[in-house]
Amino acid sequence: MPMDESRINELRKALLKHELDALLITSPANIRYISGFTAGADARLLLTLEDQYIFTDSRYREQVVLECPSWNYQEEKPQGLEQLGKKAPGLHKIGFEALHVSYAFYQKMSRIKPVIWEPVAGLIEALRSIKTPAELDRLRAAARIGDEVFAAILPMIRAGAEEKSLADTIVHLLRQKGCEKEAFDAIVVAGENAALPHGRPGKRVLFPGDMVTLDFGGIFEGYAGDMTRTVAINPPPQGYKDIYQKVSEAQQVGLDSIKAGVSCREVDQQVRHCLQKHGLDQFFTHGTGHGVGLEIHERPTLSSNSEDTLMENMVVTVEPGVYIPGWGGIRIEDTVIVTKNGVEIITQSSKELLIL
Repeated sequence: MPMDESRINELRKALLKHELDALLITSPANIRYISGFTAGADARLLLTLEDQYIFTDSRYREQVVLECPSWNYQEEKPQGLEQLGKKAPGLHKIGFEALHVSYAFYQKMSRIKPVIWEPVAGLIEALRSIKTPAELDRLRAAARIGDEVFAAILPMIRAGAEEKSLADTIVHLLRQKGCEKEAFDAIVVAGENAALPHGRPGKRVLFPGDMVTLDFGGIFEGYAGDMTRTVAINPPPQGYKDIYQKVSEAQQVGLDSIKAGVSCREVDQQVRHCLQKHGLDQFFTHGTGHGVGLEIHERPTLSSNSEDTLMENMVVTVEPGVYIPGWGGIRIEDTVIVTKNGVEIITQSSKELLIL
């Protein structure tokens, strides 16, 4: 992913606003976003108002040259601070990503004097929440691959198939069709297991009358896909068709309520009110959706306590679900791009009631 200089400029504006001389960046996703460096788990960045340094060990020297040539390479042992310690004393106040620094590492940082270390959160995440045209293209590609995988796996969902075998096939298909890897562990849960929103696929075999929830996505050029569909094996379980239509209605309410300028909390409330009307709100146990990008879960958050407001070119999921212990569950999820007047739905797989 080529590094966008405008991101550095925007981040430097944020440093000035927060009266910081520099920012130490330790989140792998934020490292990739700001520098283009793809091995962020083994690196740290120091961005000052005038300079930019990348600290990593000698294994990555050539990778730095290839991926982020405008950054000053500083050879540093894993978890080391020697080189950072040489750059920091000339700076008075340095921000650090409080959610991405261990206590042990913070103790090491604190020994670098006379620096004042200022915990910050969300500076880069706020920039990441609004996608560029290039990022949107990658997200569309990830969604398109997800649709292709769903079409390929659908004929394999039948009595006698195994949850884990289907999940493994999904992962194989994601890579075969162009993804680097899966964005998260693929979920395939059947029957009563579908009552677990993030259930793990196991050796359970599918039977006639099972509902089957599939939640998966792949990483394409660093960006995540995410979709969920629920189907049933004939004959569908009692109440399935009715509840499916009500979850589908709630999802459509959520999609219809999204546009730039709307609060994320309002979208979540609209979805919950719809399910409440049908007496199902107590079985909806998570937020309506989340941002998607370099990470599978990022800002903004569509939930009852969210303080985010939707803006044009944000990318979010809309995924209401109903989970009834002992019966099963139904979730329908799309990934969408927020537009000025609505949404662009980039996951195109059918959401019609499917009885296989």
